[in-house]
Amino acid sequence: MGLFSKPEVIGPGGTNDAERNRVAELERRVARLEAQLAQLTATPAGVVASAAAHATPDPWLAEVQALLADDKLIHAIKLYREKTGCGLREAKEAVEAMQR
Repeated sequence: MGLFSKPEVIGPGGTNDAERNRVAELERRVARLEAQLAQLTATPAGVVASAAAHATPDPWLAEVQALLADDKLIHAIKLYREKTGCGLREAKEAVEAMQR
């Protein structure tokens, strides 16, 4: 059940644990995305995005790049998903962008 789908009957003004857990998970994912965005936008002016991706400030991004260098695309995508909490499509696009 998604966050905005038909709620279960739980009483007036109440929420259930599943909704609270879902909102907490979404908040964690947004926080991770905001941190990534802050890192990406903190690059000096004139730096190309692909060059910024190769200057990895996080150790796990260096590991993703090492997996790419070893032609282990699937493992790189899996690690990216684990660290960011993003979906498969977003992780695949981000990791493939690192290859360019």
